[in-house]
Amino acid sequence: MKKILIVEDEENVRGLIKETLGFLNKYEIHEAGTGREALEKIKELNPDLVILDIMLPDIDGYTICEQIKEDPSLNSLVLILTARSSNLDKKVGFSMGADDYMTKPFGLADLITRVENLLGE
Repeated sequence: MKKILIVEDEENVRGLIKETLGFLNKYEIHEAGTGREALEKIKELNPDLVILDIMLPDIDGYTICEQIKEDPSLNSLVLILTARSSNLDKKVGFSMGADDYMTKPFGLADLITRVENLLGE
């Protein structure tokens, strides 16, 4: 079963993503509400996919994405999911190594499709 880590400080958004992907019954889903918690769980779990918010209370998502991509022991894909929708924000996200970028608000069907595509399903 592929592992997904949802990194989102807004508990209701994190819960919605977890519920949506959990309904598919094919992923082991983990959660983190802060950047520090995310980094600990990434090192512990080495998830297949990290769904990552940019605006976190302690460490921003761009920094986390960059750390994931710079660590050769990790092979996590990164889907940035954020309210930041400017072309510059997207460019920064991709330059930090993001594999995909979605903006909030987002459609649940679109989220599922992107997750499945990233994980090769």
